[in-house]
Amino acid sequence: MKVIKAFDLPVHFQEEEILNILNESSDYYEEDGFVIEPNKVSYHGEELPDVLAQKIRSILEQGLPVTLFAKFWENLQKNPSSSSVRELYDFLAYKELPLTEDGCFLAYKGLNENYYSISGNKKTKVLRGQVDQSGRIFNGIGEKIEVQRWDVDDNRDNHCSFGLHVGSLEYAESFSQGQIIVVKVNPKDVVSVPTDYDCQKCRVCAYECVYNFEQEITAPIVDDEGEEIESEVKKEYSEFENRINTYLSKKKALGVHLIHISSIQNSFSPEYPSRVRVIDAINKLGYYYKKDDKDAILVIL
Repeated sequence: MKVIKAFDLPVHFQEEEILNILNESSDYYEEDGFVIEPNKVSYHGEELPDVLAQKIRSILEQGLPVTLFAKFWENLQKNPSSSSVRELYDFLAYKELPLTEDGCFLAYKGLNENYYSISGNKKTKVLRGQVDQSGRIFNGIGEKIEVQRWDVDDNRDNHCSFGLHVGSLEYAESFSQGQIIVVKVNPKDVVSVPTDYDCQKCRVCAYECVYNFEQEITAPIVDDEGEEIESEVKKEYSEFENRINTYLSKKKALGVHLIHISSIQNSFSPEYPSRVRVIDAINKLGYYYKKDDKDAILVIL
């Protein structure tokens, strides 16, 4: 996006700006305690495991500040078990589950149609949450669930055992009896990651029920609503594409079927975006274009 936008600059500035952008995307990055190299990533001198290194690279690739990772790392340090922390890496590696701005991660939970857990354990001490006579917990949206940490099995070799369970979307779908929700988990509350299901499930002592599942989240980091956090460049590009789409929609409503690229550029007066940038936006919006006999580019509406 930054490279395409560089074509808006005067011709004699374009090459220098593109080189600067490419240098920003080089294999070495150092800022705010992070050092990113081709084969490793470290934070305040500590080399991070591969799954967290990949998370930081993904955040950087999205044009977002890598400092968004710092809160997660801070929360992770509060987990009292070193084995829990190591096992969490296995869980987060599956499809790179998203982190949140406040340093947690999102996962999924399968429930019955009334938002109660599929199974219950009367011996588990529930510190927060509504429990029915069978020991099942109500997981309504907005509920914060917490049990005693020692009532969660910390042996990952015990596959079906006691404790709060969250997991990948595939895991949640396999247990759902009518509902799937998205839950937010603080890494300090992770207890174990059983080795069955390819480490797709996680036993925890607390989580928050944030919203009903609609579609799988693929962004590396999200806001409190589960929406992708966009960089300033991406936000600007979205606004640019929306403006072009509105302009073309109005022309189409007036019965216009062909329109010059230059007309679209003129609609941004006095800014006049480059032809390269306009064509890129048109492609993303799904419009077609062709050249006429005078080498002018026409958009087909």
